[in-house]
Amino acid sequence: MKKSTIALVAAGTAAAVSVPVLYDQNHRLRASHYVFRSPKIRGALEGYRIVQVSDLHNRTFGKGNCHLLALIQAQLPDLIVITGDLMDSYLTNLPKAVEFAACVSKIAPTFFVTGNHEHRLEKTRLEGFLSDLEAAGVTVLRNRALEMGMGADHFRLIGVDCQQGKTETLQALMQDRPEDELNILLSHKPHYAAHYERAGVDLVLTGHAHGGQWRLPVVGGLYAPGQGVLPKYTAGMYRLDHTVMIVSRGLGNSSFPIRINNYPELVTVTLRSRE
Repeated sequence: MKKSTIALVAAGTAAAVSVPVLYDQNHRLRASHYVFRSPKIRGALEGYRIVQVSDLHNRTFGKGNCHLLALIQAQLPDLIVITGDLMDSYLTNLPKAVEFAACVSKIAPTFFVTGNHEHRLEKTRLEGFLSDLEAAGVTVLRNRALEMGMGADHFRLIGVDCQQGKTETLQALMQDRPEDELNILLSHKPHYAAHYERAGVDLVLTGHAHGGQWRLPVVGGLYAPGQGVLPKYTAGMYRLDHTVMIVSRGLGNSSFPIRINNYPELVTVTLRSRE
């Protein structure tokens, strides 16, 4: 057999193997589970479950997103949070994003903060989109905080716009808080980690990095927006002195359409006391 023929056969075999593998890695949902422990978690908050949807980018998993919705439902969430880039600014479909949000809000109380793709919308279009989310039953947290929980057992849920994670806005939202009250921040960008820690946040839920897009053993993610090559914060739980940050790998893709060793991810966080 000629070398050229062998090379063609080898290339064809590699393609035949890699295509289904890449398809699987870009379409099969994974659920990741984390436990956040703090002495500030008491009473009814013990075992409280938060499901995080991040960076969906108008992606669909099954007809009407049935596979994703079923996976969210299976986590038995007390709270659902959407940490930005629900829609995609390159292949924009706002009604599709609102329809998904409406379905999610029927599972559990749902809260949303903007990502960079939402902020690429023209201002009036962005405001209309956020109003539609509210009408669909989703609470949009734009630089504000709410008391969440059950009676005396509560926590402060804080949401900041994509562009406000490193500004004085977060500092202001963290002022005059009881020292023994748990606070959880929703913010799109993980590379503002030092600002979150400086503000005194207990737990941060973020996305944006898409897991570093291509992940290698030991090395981790190869590239993330805002962090560049070999980014520091791409996926999983990070401890920053008194702050814990969880970075979702996200669910969809955008301008860079292929993930490698980086399955679409739904995050669930369970609150536990230190005991």
